[in-house]
Amino acid sequence: MRFASLRVGFALALLGLVALAVFPGCRRAPAAAAGAPTTPTLRLYVVSTTAGALEPCGCTKDMLGGVDHAAAFIAKDAKDAKESLIVGAGPLLFMNPKAEEARAVQDLWKAEALAAAFADLGLTAWAPGANDWAAGEAELRRLSGLARADVLAANLRGSSAGAKATRIVEAGGHRIGLAGVSEPKGPFGGPPGVEIDDPLPALEGALAELRRQKAEVFVALVAADRGRALRLAEQVHGFHVLVVGKPYDQGEGNDPAIPPTLVDDTLVVQAPNHLQGIVVLDLFVRGSLPFKDGTGIAALERRQSLESRAAELERRIREWEAGNTAKKEDVAARKKDLEALRSELAKLEKPAPPSEGSFFQYRVEEVRERLGSSKTVGDRIGEYYRRVNEHNKEAFKDRVPPPVRAGESKYIGAEACGNCHDKAYEFWTKTPHAAAYTSLSKQHKEFNLDCVSCHVTGYEKPGGTTVTHVEGLQAVQCEVCHGPGSRHEDDPADTSALVRSPPKTLCAPACHHPPHVPADWNVDRAWEVILGKGHGMK
Repeated sequence: MRFASLRVGFALALLGLVALAVFPGCRRAPAAAAGAPTTPTLRLYVVSTTAGALEPCGCTKDMLGGVDHAAAFIAKDAKDAKESLIVGAGPLLFMNPKAEEARAVQDLWKAEALAAAFADLGLTAWAPGANDWAAGEAELRRLSGLARADVLAANLRGSSAGAKATRIVEAGGHRIGLAGVSEPKGPFGGPPGVEIDDPLPALEGALAELRRQKAEVFVALVAADRGRALRLAEQVHGFHVLVVGKPYDQGEGNDPAIPPTLVDDTLVVQAPNHLQGIVVLDLFVRGSLPFKDGTGIAALERRQSLESRAAELERRIREWEAGNTAKKEDVAARKKDLEALRSELAKLEKPAPPSEGSFFQYRVEEVRERLGSSKTVGDRIGEYYRRVNEHNKEAFKDRVPPPVRAGESKYIGAEACGNCHDKAYEFWTKTPHAAAYTSLSKQHKEFNLDCVSCHVTGYEKPGGTTVTHVEGLQAVQCEVCHGPGSRHEDDPADTSALVRSPPKTLCAPACHHPPHVPADWNVDRAWEVILGKGHGMK
């Protein structure tokens, strides 16, 4: 059990959610009422469905996610509370419930790096999801030990990796009772050998056990479908906080933020998956419980909707004005719409914390590069990439691309294209695409299965490249868009041998899709960057 060692300070909790499409904006909490404390008894940090997300992947800085940024944020933010506690729900260690054989070693090493990073953060416990068993029960036991965190799942039997029902934590002069349940079922069913009992009686039994152990504050960790978790909050009375995580996750897609909700006296919270954000819940214990709402939960969903709409409208107005793509009267009308949204936001009630009794304050912090980076965790990430690079370079040295069928074009590389299309080639060398592979090699990622496909030409295509065989086809070259060029090189007059005017739609399915691009990424703006003199510019 670990808590951040904290100095007492004077800080108000931030209110709201984070803006830009998936998060509403972070805002300062309302001024405290007379007699209301400003330093929480306990600051609870919540992560949900991290699912193997060590750090974000993308071509721009300050993407959402990154366990090193999360660690830096918590280390700084926790100083404003007497004590802090970090808990989670949903799969923590692996992206998918079922491991791919070719990726098994890399994914396990990533899970090791992530588990060690959560030990650095001070994770206390989590309710597991199906993904956590991706490498088997023995590995889950080992990884939870590496994370120095308890697996809490009162309703699991069999190959449960030693899951416990409850845990008591002493924090802020109070006994915090943690209980967990999980329904780890993915598209392929549940983990082998894991028997999943009904979570309702299991959670009721765990609550009774926590009461017997004289717990004062009760927190449930639930890895289950959100509807199921909300029903548990309705049926099991006595938990002050219920943390929700998904029963499994699949793929790298980021989910939108979910506002908190009150079910009777239980506050239900769920952080965005893949460590896009961390829920920060300040608990102020003053005599009687349960906790009163010191944030204005009822208004948060409305605030989220308004702020998201305002952010999107601001982005569109900037684009219209920069590109002169809309009539002035239309832009003026949209600016009036934006003013109306801002006016409605300003009218939303921002209640002050109650002057008597215990209360909570809620916020979400989006995890971005601007939060800084923990050197300890950053070093773990760097070591993971170096380790994988060395392994994959040897393990996949004999993996060659499929052969080219008779009559089909072969990849020839950008230099060959430049023999005739010299202006286009010269322009390409100055674009970000030309440095795509170099950006990987500088970070020891050129043999990483998560990265290489979007940084080379013809990946896993006939006559193209593999994770180790990239000679002459490093970076995003001409043939990514125009297709293999050997037939055109043999007969320049044969324009049917390649794609002369590639559509913009080819960018997103391959690489430029969430979460690899920021929420405001626009293919039209990106197209302008890759067109130039001698290369499509009109």
